[in-house]
Amino acid sequence: MSNLPSNWQVKSLGDVVKISKGKKLNSLVDKETSISKRFIQIDDLRNSDYLKYTEDESGLLVNKKDVLIAWDGANAGTVGFGLDGYIGSTIARLEILAENISTNYFGWFLRTKSKYLRDNCTGATIPHVNKSVLGAIKIPLPPLPIQKQIAEILEKADQAKQKRKEANKLTDELLQSVFIEMFGDPVKNPNGIPLKPLEKVCIKITDGTHNSPKNDEYGVHKYITAKNIKKNGIDLRNITYISESDHKAIYSRCNPEFEDILYIKDGVTTGIAQVNTLKEEFSMLSNLALFKLNKSILNPYYLRAYLNNEFVYQNIRNSMGGAAITRLTVDKLKRLPVLVPSLPTQQQFAEIVNKTESLKEKQKQSEQELENLFQSLMQRAFKGELVS
Repeated sequence: MSNLPSNWQVKSLGDVVKISKGKKLNSLVDKETSISKRFIQIDDLRNSDYLKYTEDESGLLVNKKDVLIAWDGANAGTVGFGLDGYIGSTIARLEILAENISTNYFGWFLRTKSKYLRDNCTGATIPHVNKSVLGAIKIPLPPLPIQKQIAEILEKADQAKQKRKEANKLTDELLQSVFIEMFGDPVKNPNGIPLKPLEKVCIKITDGTHNSPKNDEYGVHKYITAKNIKKNGIDLRNITYISESDHKAIYSRCNPEFEDILYIKDGVTTGIAQVNTLKEEFSMLSNLALFKLNKSILNPYYLRAYLNNEFVYQNIRNSMGGAAITRLTVDKLKRLPVLVPSLPTQQQFAEIVNKTESLKEKQKQSEQELENLFQSLMQRAFKGELVS
């Protein structure tokens, strides 16, 4: 930080904040009441999609002047600010002690250190932010007006990113609307579309290996599990590999091919379907099922949309027999009822899907460009190159 403008200071983070851990509260409610306050969880540091509230006043209360950081778990180092309420035991409050430090500026700066903090966590089983490492971080501090300018610029850039994400969400919602328009409510089936068990429209229904192979850093075959299957595609980040011999043993049982359906049948994300777009061989775990379709009857892109439809998805999950049971057997999947409209109608829908996927790919490129711009702004901002 030797090249900072002359009117900037540098402080150790531990000298400008007081760190306090939150508290576990058992009294949580889903709806706000006249006496409740928001209960802030780790996911709330990223978004406000699933709010929780509490009427328990024994916890640690934070306000919008505080910066919050996930202290424990896989998301340790995640930073949030501009929130008020009670924080849970996995979150810590960074109370800014100096009046000449902007909360938003401080929060944006600390977000640039999230990965560094995560990489330097303590604890082999459950990661914890290292308090000494956190306190030793050097924060560049321009005069307060410049801090506020920097925070405003970064806020506007972040809003542009969020608008792009919202556009992607609207594109997905449009496709869901097209599905309903073409086929009607898939649960109520007002159009009287023929209903068939899944096994009658598939050539093969199976699942992956029940004996997990060892990860092999020199392996050449991907090992796909439920964590890699998302509604928006196959996520190959953090992918693991296995040996040729282990792959052959699994592949003889379950041989996923291009445009087969991969379906999560076990775990908290049970019920998500995805079309296999990989043209290479890979192995998979038993928390995934494989549907090889009779393509003279069923189009894979139609089936994916049908299974991922909100009403079908919830209907399937409700049939699993209780909140504690998040598993579907292969036998139960074979009996899963599927609406089977005419193949030309399915193919017409698939063509719309392909056009939409092409649009989403362009949106994805735009999103990456915005992310690159945002990261560049972040780097320049805290070097004194953005505002003088």
